[in-house]
Amino acid sequence: MKIDLKWERPLRLKDGSRFNLIYRCGSLNRVASKPGLYVFARSYGKSIVPLYIGQALKLRSRIEQQFNNAKLMMTLKSAPSGHRILLVGRLRFHPGQQKKKVLDIVESALIKHALAQGHDLINQHGTKTKVHAIRSKGNSSSKQVVPRTMLVERRKGS
Repeated sequence: MKIDLKWERPLRLKDGSRFNLIYRCGSLNRVASKPGLYVFARSYGKSIVPLYIGQALKLRSRIEQQFNNAKLMMTLKSAPSGHRILLVGRLRFHPGQQKKKVLDIVESALIKHALAQGHDLINQHGTKTKVHAIRSKGNSSSKQVVPRTMLVERRKGS
C-alpha cells in the first residue's frame, strides 16, 4: 500500500493558564479538520523528541480535545526541558484506501519507530510506554540480520 503523509510546520505550544488550560496553541486554526496524525513533542536545540503520537479523522477537533486532557497535558509538562511543540501530518489518500485503516497503519508505524529510537512515549492512558534494550553480540552473519542494539516496547508484566 502506498501512503503519502505531508507534515506541516511545527506549532509551538504556549502557556494556557489564562484560558484555564495547561497549554494552548494560538495557531490551531491553521490545522485542517481532515484525517491525519499529530505528535506532541519537545524541542531543544536541533533535537525533537516525540512525547505523544495520535491520529484523528478530524485533526483540529481531536487536538482541541487533547488540550483539555489534563492528564496528558500534565505529563507533557513534566517531560524534560525543551519547548513543547505540535507536529501535524495530513494524509493524502489514494483511490480505494480506507481512511481509518491507513491512519492505524501510520500511527502504529510512528509509535514503533519512536520506541525503536529509545523514546519513552506517553500512551493513551497518560502513562509512559517504556522500552527494553536488547544488546547482542555475534559474528558478521548475525550482524546483518540483528542489530547490536534493539529497543522494543515493554509489555505489561515484562
